Amino acid sequence: MKNTGKVIIGLCLITAGVLWILNIVGVLPFTFSTKGWWALFVIVPCLCALFSEQKDKVGPCIGIGLGVLLLLAARGVITWNMMWQIGVALMIIGFGLQLILFKWTGCFRPAGECTDTTINRDGKNIRRIETAFGKQDISFNGEKFEGADVETSFGGLTLNLRGAEIQDQAFINLNVGFAGVTIIVPDGLAVQTSVGSGFGGLADHRYTKVSSGTPLLIITGKIGFGGVEIRN
Repeated sequence: MKNTGKVIIGLCLITAGVLWILNIVGVLPFTFSTKGWWALFVIVPCLCALFSEQKDKVGPCIGIGLGVLLLLAARGVITWNMMWQIGVALMIIGFGLQLILFKWTGCFRPAGECTDTTINRDGKNIRRIETAFGKQDISFNGEKFEGADVETSFGGLTLNLRGAEIQDQAFINLNVGFAGVTIIVPDGLAVQTSVGSGFGGLADHRYTKVSSGTPLLIITGKIGFGGVEIRN
């Protein structure tokens, strides 16, 4: 929702004002401190995402939990060592909840099943690929490839772009969790990457590495407990 950010900020301001009044009249005495205020840059965006229309609610909840842990550690309530340990435990719990919630809502996919649809976005045909629990090989040979949103978990996925028709620029946006993705590109295709990773990473194993020019493939997204390999 467009007004979610305003609502969250408004609620925060109202809460701060009420607490300030209670402190002034002595009902709820406390000492104000700005220590650890920067953790709000993690908490507030995650709160906005939690109350937005996006389907993923577990991710924002994990972000809020990590933000609160950062705030507590910065203020000395818990140690930094405890913060990282609890943070990892929260992520593991979050992934477990995501599996359970998928099952409840009917979005959990059987082993080896792959959902592959095409949507139109900004005048381009974008592939929407979702896989889980299995190994999938998807080839774009002979197709006009403009972009793909890829979400995969607990399995392996190969995206083969050999023989694909790429004009000027295309993209692959990844969301990888507990999975491995191999992207096979043709020789001469320029590739640029901007992928965030937590407990995972991206490896470029191309024999000939081209990073500029046309056609260009831009790989973005996030990796959690997984890996992405690019090769010719």
